[in-house]
Amino acid sequence: MADVKFIRPIASVQGKLKKTDNIYFRRRGDKWFAVKLANPRTKFTEKEKAVRSHFGEISKRASEIAKNPELAAPYVADFEAQKDKEGGKENLYHYILSQLAKAE
Repeated sequence: MADVKFIRPIASVQGKLKKTDNIYFRRRGDKWFAVKLANPRTKFTEKEKAVRSHFGEISKRASEIAKNPELAAPYVADFEAQKDKEGGKENLYHYILSQLAKAE
């Protein structure tokens, strides 16, 4: 295993460098690891594809709402109230995403 030390312009490396790489980078605690992906999946069931697609649609909708103050207005009061509670969402996008997922 390599010991990686970052130079000044590079703060961190996370994930794959290219989509086709079999090696990805991750951090556990204060240590960085380069991990080889042993058996990457290439085939997914129709149900898995549908779940990913559905989450993508909800995520896009939540992002649009969070970026537009007029659309986000109905969510802001509840977001602020739950933000300081334990287990509360820390940013508006995640709060809206959770609310949209619950609604469906």
